[in-house]
Order: sequence, then structure tokens, then C-alpha cells
Amino acid sequence: MSEPDDAPETGAVEAPAAADLDATVVSRPAGIEGVETRVATLVVLQGAEIGRHYPLRRNKVVLGRGEKADVLIPHRSISRAHAQIEALRIGTDTLFRLTDLGSTNHIFVNGRRAESHMLADGDKIQLGGEVVLKFELQDAIDAKFHAEVRSRIAYDDLTGLLTYESFRAAFEWELQRAPAPAKGCGLVMMDLDDFKRINDTYGHLAGSSVLRVVGELIRSRLRQFDVASRYGGEEFVAYLPETEVEEGFTAADRLRRLIGEHHFLHGDHAMRITISMGLSHFPEEGNDAETLVQLADERLYRAKRAGKNQVIGP
Repeated sequence: MSEPDDAPETGAVEAPAAADLDATVVSRPAGIEGVETRVATLVVLQGAEIGRHYPLRRNKVVLGRGEKADVLIPHRSISRAHAQIEALRIGTDTLFRLTDLGSTNHIFVNGRRAESHMLADGDKIQLGGEVVLKFELQDAIDAKFHAEVRSRIAYDDLTGLLTYESFRAAFEWELQRAPAPAKGCGLVMMDLDDFKRINDTYGHLAGSSVLRVVGELIRSRLRQFDVASRYGGEEFVAYLPETEVEEGFTAADRLRRLIGEHHFLHGDHAMRITISMGLSHFPEEGNDAETLVQLADERLYRAKRAGKNQVIGP
């Protein structure tokens, strides 16, 4: 029997009647394009190229600062041929072996020195003193998302830290890429105490000088794979991957003491300033950036009300 001319095509969905506009339409998952194939990739977590990613498409890839390196990392702590990643076919699987090529400053995987290491998804690779890479098996969706993150990376001119927009993109990416890290991830909100006094007493150039040095102190004290940002004005924020609550508190308090004990100089003026901090922790206290930032911010202001120059955490 032939179908009437006005019958809907096979698979088509008829427009709902006005009374059905609030009803849920049942549909089949169409599948997600690009998730079938995963590509081994290095992502720069720390260093001048933060956010950049390098797909490993050759059987052997050399990392270094020499012109012949496949992954060129122009940093003075990196040897010309620093390390090599080799793809090994084992049956139907492909494994990736990282090898130190006799570098001056060695390689470290997840904080431990290694001459050779079979890489696992999520491993953090430190080369020299300041460059940290993350080994990932990315599908097309991961790659597209990371390209978007990279396009938004920008630095604050005064402090040398990330802008908050760039920080937020990197932090959200970290949370999505590591939904259940072994130790979790700490978030620290920071605010200089009585900063207005510096500007009122010594002038805004002195205040800018203090902010610049605080940025330097934050960069010097945090670990190589931690990420910090200027939140705005005299506020700062950092996230600490693979960090338990106590470790996060210890790291924050160490930074608090460093800033409080530092002699800030501007012209003939020697200045002292303290900082208050609030700490939150992923995943126990939240799994999105907004929740974690809000919780850390609330604790920061509890620290302010409690007398300043202290850290309050979970």
C-alpha cells in the first residue's frame, strides 16, 4: 500500500502541537564525531608556551631547544636534544616510551627523576627547571577544546601571571581532564592586606612595584605545574594540581610567610605587607570552577575578618 503524500519521511520528527511544547522529545543519540581516534599529545602546562599542544605523529619525537628537535622548546634550561618519545607497537596496542638523551638538567615524571619511562595518560613531564608537559591521549573533541584554551591564553603585564580569563580557561580544562585525580586539586584565593595604605602613603607607582614583586614571589614559590593568576587589583588566585588538602594549606602558608617577611623597596622607601588566603579543594568540595572559587573567596574574607595575614581552608 502506498503512503499518503503528506506522510512524514522516515526518521522525521513531527512538529509538536502547542500543548506539547513542554514535553520531552525522545531521540536516539547520534554519536559524537571524532571520539573514536585518540592521538598521543604533549600539552604545555608550565613555561612560555603554556597551553600549546604537540600531537606525537612520528614513531620517534625528539624534545629540545636545538633546531633539529621535533618539539622545539626554546628555553635555556633545556638541552638541544633533551629527551625522546618513541612509539612502540605491542600487538594491537601502541605504547610510548620517554627517554632522557643525556640532558644537562634531566627529566622528571610526576615529580621523580627518570632515565626511561613508559608514559601513561595524564603523566606530567618536567624538563629542565621551568617547563612542564602533560602526556595525553586526545580525541578530536579534546584537541578542539584545547585549541580554544590556547587561543585565550594571555598574561598580566604588571605581575607576569596569567590574566584571570586565561586562568579560568586553564582551570576548567584541568578539572575536565582530571575528574578524579589521585590527590585532588587545591584552589587558593589571595588578597593583599591593607593595600590601599601603600598607595595612599607612597603613591601608586609604589603600589605597582609591590604588585610586580608579589607576582615574582608567587611564581618563585609555587611548583612548576601549579598555575597562578592576577584575579584583579591586589587579588590573586592559583590552582595546585595533584595536591591533598594539607599539602595545599602548607603551600599557601609558605607563600603567605614569604610575602609577609619580604622587604619591598621603591626608591628610598622600604615597605612591608601581608596577605590573606582562602583555600578550597576539588573534588570533595565541588567539581566546577565557579563553586571552588566562591568557596575559597568566602574563606579568604573569613581570614580578613579574623585578623588578616592567615590562611583558612577546609
